[in-house]
Amino acid sequence: MLFELKKNREADKKSRDAHFFSEIQRLVRDVHGFDAIAVSIGPGMFTSLRVGLSLAKGFALACGTPVVAVNTLDAIGIPLGFMEHHVLAVINAYHDEIYAALYKNGERMSDYLLMTPDTIGDLIQGTTYIVGSGVSVIKKARTALKSSEVIFIDDAFLLPDASKIVALALPRIEAGTFDDPERLEPFYIKKTDAEKHYDTTHQV
Repeated sequence: MLFELKKNREADKKSRDAHFFSEIQRLVRDVHGFDAIAVSIGPGMFTSLRVGLSLAKGFALACGTPVVAVNTLDAIGIPLGFMEHHVLAVINAYHDEIYAALYKNGERMSDYLLMTPDTIGDLIQGTTYIVGSGVSVIKKARTALKSSEVIFIDDAFLLPDASKIVALALPRIEAGTFDDPERLEPFYIKKTDAEKHYDTTHQV
């Protein structure tokens, strides 16, 4: 039974991968003359960021198309600049951690941070909307936050998507301010498991 479930998962993954790359082939075949490429560089899942950015860099270098990189936390917090209070953008970093940044009036007010639910209160400034995939992590941890100051919003339509990435990239595209695709790297913040293992095994 377990063997069959594993086979089914592998088959589903292969099917998704095949569909993904067939869509890329269709895009290359049917769409010509890109003005620019907007790409999300993280923070987020290591493999997804690496694959997505590699694909964007491949297009850029092969077609001579300029690239604009957009931070994924910005894609949550900046579009909510119309809200009256602070917005705390949070992304699930797994292992009971979250990526976070604070915004107000469409401007980032803090560094990009890797935090635990227990330390999230340090970023709360008065009434604050907490938005993003990290909301579930904070709720699960039952973190002690003043309910009068915190408003959780976990609607899927507020999560990052292609249209938000393009909207944030557009001013830079119009200004001709692009990133060097050869120098672009995923924005991780968090160390990979391999890096953590290396640090542990090479301690002096």
